[in-house]
Amino acid sequence: MIHIVNGDVVGNKLINLEKVIVWREMYDVGPFNLMWSNEELYQNRASFFEQKCKIPSSFFVKNCMDQYNLLKELSNKEEVVLWFEHDRYDQIMMIYLLTELSSLGFQDISLVSIDRYPGIEPFHGLGQLTTNQLIDLLPQKKTVTTKQIEEAKSVWKAYQSNDPKDLKKWIQNQKHELPFLKQAMISHVSYFPSTETGLNEVEHLALSLISDGKLQINQLFNKVSSARLNDGLSDFYFASLLNELMLGKYPLITSDSNLPNFEHPVSTATLEITQNGLDVLKGKSSRFDLIGMDWWIGGVHIHR
Repeated sequence: MIHIVNGDVVGNKLINLEKVIVWREMYDVGPFNLMWSNEELYQNRASFFEQKCKIPSSFFVKNCMDQYNLLKELSNKEEVVLWFEHDRYDQIMMIYLLTELSSLGFQDISLVSIDRYPGIEPFHGLGQLTTNQLIDLLPQKKTVTTKQIEEAKSVWKAYQSNDPKDLKKWIQNQKHELPFLKQAMISHVSYFPSTETGLNEVEHLALSLISDGKLQINQLFNKVSSARLNDGLSDFYFASLLNELMLGKYPLITSDSNLPNFEHPVSTATLEITQNGLDVLKGKSSRFDLIGMDWWIGGVHIHR
């Protein structure tokens, strides 16, 4: 039995199980394109993450290649158990893996996926559970059905599409077999910018919170992530969104020091909203006019 988990916290707690693979990628951010080969995908995503998060391109590509080769080396006769949470981050990783495992001929795939646990409030994810609590979930694993595999494939295709309407159609028209996937995709759609302000819902919330007074990055991240429990928002992703709002001659926010990134993961930066940011919040100005936008949301490249 092979176990694939997201993140070292859960992986370390399950270390005594037969074979545990910790999957490391941020499929919830960065470029995708249905026409790219794997090599093109790795290189284009590596360039994005090097620019936005200071992750060395060579390190990123090697990690992607090593992980994919590891999947190919596994026996497709074995059972694979996927441990993934309900949030957007995990669900996108899950649909990628279901698609890849299916293409490699794996037929015995199970899923451990929860959105709550007795006595743990608020529930953020599997990392909050003890080793024994996690092990106790294993008998509750559910076999992934053919219909669920097909759903994962269809949404992974829609997610990578360069037309945002494809994902919205999937949400509206698809009969949903996987329990948390529809809500995760609804959360994903909220990362597209408003046509009025140019801000997505996370950016709008962050600016609203800063408009009440200066906040340290950790304080702001905690407030936003607590309000966005279905996102699985990482600190690097959040910081990269904020960095985009500080570009150009007319930034929407300012910071007294660098925000966290791969090279310097710890930051005590304090953030403050500018008059431009206040004007955008009030609908008097648009982010597109003030600082522009060059960002990827799944397969959609927004460049204005």
